[in-house]
Amino acid sequence: MNVRVFISVDIEGITGVCRVKQADDLGSPAWRDACGLMRGDLDATLEGCVAAGVDEIVVNDGHYDGDNLSAEGLPPQVTLMSGAQFGLSMMEGIGDGFDAALFVGYHAMAGTQAAVLAHTWNGEVSSVTVVGPGGGRREVGELGLNAAVAGAFGVPVVFASGDDKLAAEARAMLPGIETAAVKTGVSRTAASLCDPTTARQAIRAGVDRALRADRRPSSLDWRGHSLEVEFGRAEYCDKAAVCPGTRRLDGRRLLIAAEDYLDVYRAFVACATLAES
Repeated sequence: MNVRVFISVDIEGITGVCRVKQADDLGSPAWRDACGLMRGDLDATLEGCVAAGVDEIVVNDGHYDGDNLSAEGLPPQVTLMSGAQFGLSMMEGIGDGFDAALFVGYHAMAGTQAAVLAHTWNGEVSSVTVVGPGGGRREVGELGLNAAVAGAFGVPVVFASGDDKLAAEARAMLPGIETAAVKTGVSRTAASLCDPTTARQAIRAGVDRALRADRRPSSLDWRGHSLEVEFGRAEYCDKAAVCPGTRRLDGRRLLIAAEDYLDVYRAFVACATLAES
């Protein structure tokens, strides 16, 4: 049986990353250092996959324009999605036939107390709330938004790494998920860090356990759900509201509705891109 795994990698939740420059100052020594740390966490994840008998792995470089990871030295069963990706963005490359998804280096949603470099998508988005067909509401971050993309293909997210706040968010969103907390958040720009070797051992072991587990978290099914997006300023919402399929709610909020969650997600990516243009 051919086992296929999809991995989405971000940078803010990577071992040793806690400074804004490491994530946002592209091309700087701090960013290059973060990219090296990012590769270290990815390599640990891949080692866990290989130990669990995975045959095919697709990795999405999900931070900013997707130019943080190199394909050099990757195992032969790995394909890297690289470069600026729109459409499914951080989830580009996933599809039918994957057995599991792993989220590496993820961060907590915007506004989470003492969460390292917490945000939801970009600096223009203040919050995202998923609204169910019955009117139920739940604020979500990138983990939830992306887990629902995996769920649209019937793929469960079985592992997530990041700081302790991200780990808690993942367990609340996806009961039964395996997590690795590679640092403890002190504030948005400060963390208590452990030795990278120790953190990567936790990642490797967690991935191995997650992929060997008899029971996995249920995949999210958000068909018929909408997204309510709040922006930090009215002018950001002005730009986003020109996206087809959106309905303006007030100065800073709009609603994205569609029966197919993948259509909702693609529209959200477009709105967030327009807002920061």
